[in-house]
Amino acid sequence: MKCPSAWVPAALLLMLALPVGAQEVDEDLPDESYAAEIYAAEAAEVDPAEYATLAREGQGDVWSCASCHGAKGEGNGNIPRLAGLSSGYIAKQLNAYAEGVRVNHNMQYVADKLTQKEMLGLARYYAEMEAPSAAEAELGGDLERGRELANHGDWDIEVPACYSCHGSSAWGVEQAFPSLAAQQPTYTYAQLAAWTDGRRKNSPLMLMQGIAHALSDADKRAVADYLATLPAPPAEDSINE
Repeated sequence: MKCPSAWVPAALLLMLALPVGAQEVDEDLPDESYAAEIYAAEAAEVDPAEYATLAREGQGDVWSCASCHGAKGEGNGNIPRLAGLSSGYIAKQLNAYAEGVRVNHNMQYVADKLTQKEMLGLARYYAEMEAPSAAEAELGGDLERGRELANHGDWDIEVPACYSCHGSSAWGVEQAFPSLAAQQPTYTYAQLAAWTDGRRKNSPLMLMQGIAHALSDADKRAVADYLATLPAPPAEDSINE
């Protein structure tokens, strides 16, 4: 899916709205500002059909993606939906796991055993997968509050609308800003918590850290539940088309 490039000024405005500490980029991390776009361009040279068996059945010591993320990439509980995420974003996350920048023992084990070409192939395979939503609100969050945060944000706590960076349908924008729609709410909530306590920090310009810190636990549950109720994203347009 092609999205307008308006995310750049939106992201810059968002950065300026965050506390000063949240704008500082961790010098220990690689420059990730354009990583997703670079990975997407590399994925354009890979045939995702060659990696369907790896995704469905695994290979050697590499578990199948489907064994955790579902046959249709729909996710479950704290395991995220992959179907419809951008190829660049998925490849970026796999590399972050392999490099230890993003921490999850299961994913680090798998990513460490994948070649770069396999990461790109799997990323494109799931980006071009379309699947109905398997998510529903389950955290007891206030859906109206979640809708307000997603649509308008809350500038009293310096939180912009989710849609300002993730698109008006929360289907993601370009490669760097992932789809949030129909994502498993437990996973979304867990990631917001991880941004808050520093377990996750691979956000370009450190945008998500400031937002997560500003949200209360109730707000995290509210927005995670609301996003789970949205229609699932379509498959990413074939890169070769």
